Amino acid sequence: MKILNFFNNIFVKNLLLAIAIVLILIYATLKWLDSYTNHGQQVMVPDVKGMQVVDAAPLLEQKTLKYEVVDSTFVKNKVPGSILETVPPVGTNVKEGRTIYITINAFTAQMLIIPAVQDMSQRQALAMLKSVGFDVVEVKYVPGAYRDLVLRLEVNDEELEPGSKVNASTSISLIVSSGEIEEELIEVDSIPEFSTEESWF
Repeated sequence: MKILNFFNNIFVKNLLLAIAIVLILIYATLKWLDSYTNHGQQVMVPDVKGMQVVDAAPLLEQKTLKYEVVDSTFVKNKVPGSILETVPPVGTNVKEGRTIYITINAFTAQMLIIPAVQDMSQRQALAMLKSVGFDVVEVKYVPGAYRDLVLRLEVNDEELEPGSKVNASTSISLIVSSGEIEEELIEVDSIPEFSTEESWF
């Protein structure tokens, strides 16, 4: 009888109703989060490296993945416009609906500014050219008084002026003094011949 009276109490009824509502809300929230985050549903990022974006798009969409081209870089031996890298990387398990960020191979190499390297040491000049972005640098020695002193930069035997722009894939020649001075040859056309019969007096 006391138990029945306890459950008939208005305060107890409201308390039990509140607890039930809270439990229902928690359950509904968990189910919604489970659905929203695709809990337990993962797909693998397909191998799209080397493909054109238009060809890779159906593969990504088939996996319910989104994609976005975010960067480009020039690699000489790769097909222009082909996919170089993806983030997350190929083979990674991700949730459905995830955006895959793509880096493609640029159609043309970046234009780089020629730095002023004249009168630097060969080592300093090479380091500066590498830091600017030049990867193909050939060192050529020419006669000069100071060994390993940079004289100029050339492309196809034409001097490059500091501040000018060239393609990043261009092969540059670093002209460096060898430390040896070329001997100048004096050509003597003729030596006067004097006759013993002639007199200067």
